[in-house]
Amino acid sequence: MSVRDGMHVYLTDRRSLRASLYLAVALALALLITWPRGSLEAAVRAAQAPDTFTVVAICFLLAALYLGARFGAEDYSPDPSVQLRELATMTPVPVLSLAAGRLAFGALHTLLLLLLGAPFLVAAMAVGGAAFSQLLQALAMIGAASLAARMAGLVSRSVLGARRPLRDVALTSCVTAAAAAAFFLAPGVSSFRAIGALAQGPLHAPLLPAAADAAGAVLLAAAAAGVLAVVRARARRAREGRRHG
Repeated sequence: MSVRDGMHVYLTDRRSLRASLYLAVALALALLITWPRGSLEAAVRAAQAPDTFTVVAICFLLAALYLGARFGAEDYSPDPSVQLRELATMTPVPVLSLAAGRLAFGALHTLLLLLLGAPFLVAAMAVGGAAFSQLLQALAMIGAASLAARMAGLVSRSVLGARRPLRDVALTSCVTAAAAAAFFLAPGVSSFRAIGALAQGPLHAPLLPAAADAAGAVLLAAAAAGVLAVVRARARRAREGRRHG
């Protein structure tokens, strides 16, 4: 994917922009629902609404996971020329380069989504009495988790292609299972547990969930490259068979 193609899909495509709008609306609703009743000045002074920051951050994490998976599965990429599976079968570019490029584009777009949602977290931080360090920790965990979900979506697209709803069911099940496994079996690397704990103060190991998700994103990108190598080899054999036939 070229820079021009990536900019088109992420910044000018109507469906992509609509998804960003839905993210902003969801965060605005979460902020509105948890906004303290009564005097805002009194709530800020007494820090009476710590749940505001936690609820908005959890909603941001859920929305970022969903959007990351959808973007990774290329549900917002209607043009086959920018879809990774098609690029792998139609171009000689190494599959590792293709997957690494998609990982880099995904990280850039995830950063843009974080910038979109950050003002809502800032407002929740001010009302809920959270510190700036807690805001940064929440954004780091949300971004890393979203990037991992995006790469999971990329793997599902590489394996199943455009076969929906099978791909949607498999992707949703895998992302949900991974989040649940981390929550119950490895709480130290669970972004949900870590964001929930931010209300009690900055984390002692703030980068552990983010680092685990970032490592997972890299491993999933490598897995997608392996799948694409198999897809390319099969496509090459099919073309050779048609020529000989």
